[in-house]
Amino acid sequence: MADASDFLRTVSLFQDLDDETLAALAPMLVIKAAKAGEAIFRELDRSDALYVVEKGQLAASKYVSGETDIVLTRFYSGDFFGEMGLFDAEPRSASVYCEDDAILWKLDRDVFHSLLNERPEIGARLCYRLVTVFIQRLRATNEQAREAVRWGLEATGFSASNESESFNRRST
Repeated sequence: MADASDFLRTVSLFQDLDDETLAALAPMLVIKAAKAGEAIFRELDRSDALYVVEKGQLAASKYVSGETDIVLTRFYSGDFFGEMGLFDAEPRSASVYCEDDAILWKLDRDVFHSLLNERPEIGARLCYRLVTVFIQRLRATNEQAREAVRWGLEATGFSASNESESFNRRST
């Protein structure tokens, strides 16, 4: 399992785990090969796992309307996605497709919950890393929303510079 531990050590989610813990964690993950163009999951699919990218490039996209989706982000080696599926069974909030052939490591929700119960010290470390990623992704989403609103307002001819005074906001 030395090769698995070497790869898992490069993933930020697992950065707080020692070699022995990584070696114990590796067999709990299921390796999945996926071809370019293949969907790992689609928006509104049942949510049940987190995926770690070992190889390949994947795109997360959100349905807009008709035949239109917007790419939200891309994932590369060492990245992970689908983490909300570890905590609830709500439908997937986006789709993830392979842009290149990919190798993924899947952590099922049931395995994650068993880990939380049986090895709480490992679970706590993983949860801490997940929270830091949630925060980073929420900040990025807030910025995207701000830009989308700004763009929409500008497209309608609204001038934000005139309105900012009514909210008592100043820049320094």
